[in-house]
Amino acid sequence: MKKAIPPILLLIMIIDLLTLTGCWDRKDIENRGYVLGIAVDSYSPKDTKAKGHEAKKEEFEETETAIGQPIYEMTVQIPIIKRSPSLAASGAGGSSGGNEPKTWQISQVGNAFISMEREMESRTSLTLYYEHLQVLVLSDKVLKDGLHNMVDFFLRHREMRTSVSLFVAEGSAKKILEVVPQEEDHAATYLFELPINADKNSRIAYKHNLGEAMNCLRSGDAFILPRVEASKDEIKITGGALIKDGKMAGWADELDIEVINVMADKYQGGTVIGRLPGSDEGIIIMEVTSSKTKVTPVIKDGELSFDVHVKMKGKYAEQVGVTSGGLVDIEYIKECEKEFAKTIETRCKKTIEKMQKECNVDVFQLNRKVRTQKPAYWEEVKDEWDEIFPNLDINVKADVTIQMIGVMK
Repeated sequence: MKKAIPPILLLIMIIDLLTLTGCWDRKDIENRGYVLGIAVDSYSPKDTKAKGHEAKKEEFEETETAIGQPIYEMTVQIPIIKRSPSLAASGAGGSSGGNEPKTWQISQVGNAFISMEREMESRTSLTLYYEHLQVLVLSDKVLKDGLHNMVDFFLRHREMRTSVSLFVAEGSAKKILEVVPQEEDHAATYLFELPINADKNSRIAYKHNLGEAMNCLRSGDAFILPRVEASKDEIKITGGALIKDGKMAGWADELDIEVINVMADKYQGGTVIGRLPGSDEGIIIMEVTSSKTKVTPVIKDGELSFDVHVKMKGKYAEQVGVTSGGLVDIEYIKECEKEFAKTIETRCKKTIEKMQKECNVDVFQLNRKVRTQKPAYWEEVKDEWDEIFPNLDINVKADVTIQMIGVMK
């Protein structure tokens, strides 16, 4: 005779069936607004002139804040799935709607991001969903007021990821998300993919995500965020924003970015241009295939300095201003290597001087080198670093090796 199932075991099985079966928090994908990008601008009051009761409303009136005045304007970008071929192809929606917009930008002003999010949801039946968020674009004015003042929502929200890429726009950040790109359905996706060519263009600032930025903020280190500009259908990474003590402290141009990448040992690839040996007009170009930088803090007679050793290898890629051809011997290659090394050293010294004298921003994070390699000395000088950094001797030595000279046809 079979034994009966004990009542306690039966009770456990029933509870399991009730609590573990199915997806208790299921939400249909068509009811979600997948936020791909967020732009944050500083609040600017709109023209409140009366347009007449009969005039068609182009914008809603600004919602009053419960406490204080609006500080920010947040814009979220949501894909219109049925008009997005890249999503429709995967079975997520219908066909493209021709020239109809493929994204919906919703903007809201306020002084708390959670309140702005809730106000947005009074204008759509979709529930904003952030697990697919790719980019966060901040205006320079927001950064000048302080990254640490506004970032809490993005760190605390359970759907936000710290891997979201950060970018800075001069003027309006919202304009970046309004770009209608040529090669992607959505501006946020287009922007997220742009730094992929950093292995070929050393003037692209290496990506900083939200988590990396917060690590720098908490440790007190300066860092750089990529700067972006927009046209009607293009976005370009052009230089970067210098961040010190959580606030924007200035701009770095594209040539500065090249040096910052070298100093940080994050130079992935690019070109170096030098003067053709024995010529006042011709130029030579090397395509960099590898780069390695070693930064060493040196303490002598109680004074701190840095030795920077850059080793680059590359291909002789091009010469301009002279006729191609002729004998390329070892001596000529050695002269070219010296010329390229001279260019690197000169360019590095110029940016280092700018960061020291004009900006006073240790974007090279030399303080980390002292903190980790000379901890006892760091304890003595850490409170005076802002006074020490502008006067540091930073000695740059570059060694260049040309490995290939190309094939003439």
